[in-house]
Amino acid sequence: MDRVGVDRKYRGGSAVLRWTGWILPALTGFVVQRLVAGTPRVAERVLSRGLFRVVSTPIMRLTSWIPFSVTELLAVAALPVAVVLCIRLNRHLRRADPGQRGAVAGRALRRLLWTLSILFLFFMVLHGWNYTRLPLSESMQWEVRERSSDDLARAAVWLADRALEARTQVRENADGVMVLTGDIRATLAESGTVFDDAAKQMPLLAGPPVRPKGVLLSRYWSYTGITGMYFPFLVEANVNVDAPHSSLPNTMLHEIAHTRGFAREDEAGFLAYLAGTGSTSPDFRYSAFLHAYLSLSNQLYAYDEEAWAASWDHISEAIHRDLAYQSDYWKQFEGPVREVSEQVNNTYLQANLQTDGVRSYGRNADLILAHLFQTVPELKDPAQGGAG
Repeated sequence: MDRVGVDRKYRGGSAVLRWTGWILPALTGFVVQRLVAGTPRVAERVLSRGLFRVVSTPIMRLTSWIPFSVTELLAVAALPVAVVLCIRLNRHLRRADPGQRGAVAGRALRRLLWTLSILFLFFMVLHGWNYTRLPLSESMQWEVRERSSDDLARAAVWLADRALEARTQVRENADGVMVLTGDIRATLAESGTVFDDAAKQMPLLAGPPVRPKGVLLSRYWSYTGITGMYFPFLVEANVNVDAPHSSLPNTMLHEIAHTRGFAREDEAGFLAYLAGTGSTSPDFRYSAFLHAYLSLSNQLYAYDEEAWAASWDHISEAIHRDLAYQSDYWKQFEGPVREVSEQVNNTYLQANLQTDGVRSYGRNADLILAHLFQTVPELKDPAQGGAG
């Protein structure tokens, strides 16, 4: 083959690579997730405890040092930046020779595709692959199984009593509704300490210091029905600080769990419960016990409405006020934005191997039950040797 033929073949191959090479990062992220989904122990050891920690730790240290939500800043800046880029592209197209405009548009498209593909791979490294790790119940050797309505009822009453006890130690506003002991900023800072304290008892949760960020535009964020969000690219936990105070501490801990590599919503919810109920802070204990009680009581209602009603007899008037305030707060934000947000979240979770979508949030009740029946003496079944 002559030199001209070689050059022509090289240029042809180079052109194909330029137009198809962008798919390689995204394809790598997708294929690895699907492959390791069948080998969770490998995913746990190599990805979640290995690669994720190596990559996420320096990013987390940097973003936790910044006092405001970088995620929010990027979200606000995204639209004007996109507009500016479109204007620049349009200007380049108008200035280019008519015969070169296709090439200019092609280069812009390739850059966009490469950017999206690389971002997808980073998403997988910093979150997506963690959906395939070993289930937390197996890591902790807890038995998660279907339980009787009697088991649910006893556990719900136990949680209601703990929530009642913690409720007597928190502050109220003039309307008798729970408010945080300190300000939002102090509680956000405290949440990292609470989670780190839990990690001392459960080393699997260990990680660098992290500080969740309160979102300044939280009031508008409430229209989506979202109380918190983990942004993988920054390993940053973001919290809707306009939400009722009784739910805030639990939400903070939930988002911190994501920064430690626990992607599944039920596991993040359970770890929030574990850290919150183990805290010495009445705010965190109350929020965690209340959220856990609501999770279990929702399950109990589906099995035995009479037992569910009996568990509610253990809820004090003060807790009823908090729950009524939560209900009234979220009711004002109902609408199409929230419906679309829930559908997007459902689709996202299903795309990441959570086949039950947003219903996966409710599975934290199964983990809570497994933990309670293994650790709380009065709930253990003597016939089963205390196993749950």
